[in-house]
Amino acid sequence: MASAPKMLRVGFVQCRGTPYEVGRAQAAAFAATLRGKAFLRRKNVRLPWWFNVRTEERAFRTYAPALWEEIGGIAEGLDIPMERAVACFGNDGLRMPTGGCSAVMSGGVYGRNYDFWPRGYEARFALIQVHGSYASIGASHQLTGRLDGMNEHGLSIGLHLVKARPRSPGLTSTLLIRRVLDSCATTAEAIAFLRRTPHAMSYNYSLLDAGRVAAVVEAGAGAVAVRLGDWLACTNHFQSTQLRALNRRAAHSIDRLPPLEGWAARALSAEQTFSALNLSASPAFHNYGNCQTLHTIVAEPGKQRLLIGIGGDAAALEEDMLDVDFGRWVSGEDLAIGQLKGQLNLGQPLVRRTRRRVS
Repeated sequence: MASAPKMLRVGFVQCRGTPYEVGRAQAAAFAATLRGKAFLRRKNVRLPWWFNVRTEERAFRTYAPALWEEIGGIAEGLDIPMERAVACFGNDGLRMPTGGCSAVMSGGVYGRNYDFWPRGYEARFALIQVHGSYASIGASHQLTGRLDGMNEHGLSIGLHLVKARPRSPGLTSTLLIRRVLDSCATTAEAIAFLRRTPHAMSYNYSLLDAGRVAAVVEAGAGAVAVRLGDWLACTNHFQSTQLRALNRRAAHSIDRLPPLEGWAARALSAEQTFSALNLSASPAFHNYGNCQTLHTIVAEPGKQRLLIGIGGDAAALEEDMLDVDFGRWVSGEDLAIGQLKGQLNLGQPLVRRTRRRVS
């Protein structure tokens, strides 16, 4: 028996300016949320014993100097010490997503489900245009990080956890996603960046650019392997012989892969890819225990187009699939939306199909 539907509301934050100004704007938006108000009520905060702000500053100034300025804006915007801002919105302080995620890249279309526990989901998409970086749209994690997204050049990327432990010195996956969106225009540039940057944990990164170049970067501490192809699919285990021994128990990840590969081989359209991933009856849709598919994104990098759905069966629910022309946003036209809603724990998929287009 299907459980009763639960509404999930995801906010949209739109920021433009210097890194510091974008940090201030993100802080203001965060402070207005229930999560932000709860954060600000906690006055006596003890930082982790291992935390060293100078070590964090050196890492940011080496690998992400603009993000250090953005965190400074967040600290001032929330009126909290820089140490607390870095611990909560920086690198080591992140509590990393650990869900199972699925992606397909084929025929100029990138599709992805993000699966996690609703309680641990930030429920926030950010559109940012930071001076000195590429503009991007993506699902936010702890304000500065990204779970997935697309930038102004159409480069699209998502993360897929393979193994969270042991953890090594390096950048967390959500900051790596953000840095790729900020600084890489093509899949080749993203691969080069992910090869030269230290990784804290074992993750897959699915990629597609406007030139239809698809890749899966398999990355662990001290080792990176790359899979290229005309079409690709990605879940939560390493497939390369170089890294396969690092996999945790991967049965569910392996079981999800064949249908994804089938869709990729058929080169589905953007709308077909969205339905294949987002229907609650889909083999790629998570709805077990506390882990569920929380959002689906489908990008057409060559068109700077992004479809976003919250929860399941978004295309079947009136006005619940967002169709974004990101090129128009980059040109200065803000989205006329502050929130997108969707349903979790859906039973049978609905049949009514609509799409809401926002430019």
